[in-house]
Amino acid sequence: MPALWLLVLLHVYIGARIAPGLPGVVAPALLVAWLLASAVLIPVGFFGRKSRSRAAADRWSWAGMLALGSFSMLFVLTLLRELLLLAALPFDLPPLAAPSAMAVPLLAVLAVVLGVVGARRRAPVRQVDIPIEGLPAGLHGFTVAQITDVHVGPTVKRAYVQRIVDAVNQLQADAVAITGDLVDGRVQDLQHDVAPLAGLRSRHGSFFVTGNHEYYSGAPEWIAALRALGIRVLLNEHVVLQHGDARLVMAGVADYTAGHFEASHRSDARAALAGAPA
Repeated sequence: MPALWLLVLLHVYIGARIAPGLPGVVAPALLVAWLLASAVLIPVGFFGRKSRSRAAADRWSWAGMLALGSFSMLFVLTLLRELLLLAALPFDLPPLAAPSAMAVPLLAVLAVVLGVVGARRRAPVRQVDIPIEGLPAGLHGFTVAQITDVHVGPTVKRAYVQRIVDAVNQLQADAVAITGDLVDGRVQDLQHDVAPLAGLRSRHGSFFVTGNHEYYSGAPEWIAALRALGIRVLLNEHVVLQHGDARLVMAGVADYTAGHFEASHRSDARAALAGAPA
């Protein structure tokens, strides 16, 4: 409850500092209306995830996340405006209150639009070359396609996952490593959306380690679901990959916080490498 009151007070603060500096009547009224809607949509968006209707829960989450994004930008930009006005006090500058007040909502809208566009496009492929001293010649050029922090959930669905799978398959990697925070939700709600991961193709297969968000979402159930998709979960363990004449140890540890949720999952690098060839 105190968090809700703080949220309301921060919305009031933004309105009190920005609305009086906006021209006319319409602009201040629009800002106040949006702040009122935002103060309601943010908590409703979080609580709405518990709706029995999956479609309704997703819509509430979308609305709440957009409201949270716009509120965050408005709050940060309002604070920056305060600093600008303070810094301008000792100088004989043209009045900055009105133009800076207009800039805050305009920049916030621009930032949210760019953020949504950036979040909805497929994650870009970035190539990173890793030099390893003493690497056997047979492992030179060994490629690992890493997928991380997809956060499949209310706003990231099957079509987005399929685009990632298609992009990874085009790389023709030697192995795929999915390094946690794959999901934001329960298996029963998201199993259909992560199903395309079964289509990942690489020479040695796909491997997964848990992130903290798996533990928020029921890690044991997700581990079972991913294994059913043909993905090898490395839970403080390793496998030895035979790559031509060379061997490579692929080891994985559970998330650093895993032990707080599942005692048997406590992150343990020593256990992950126990028995591995020298």
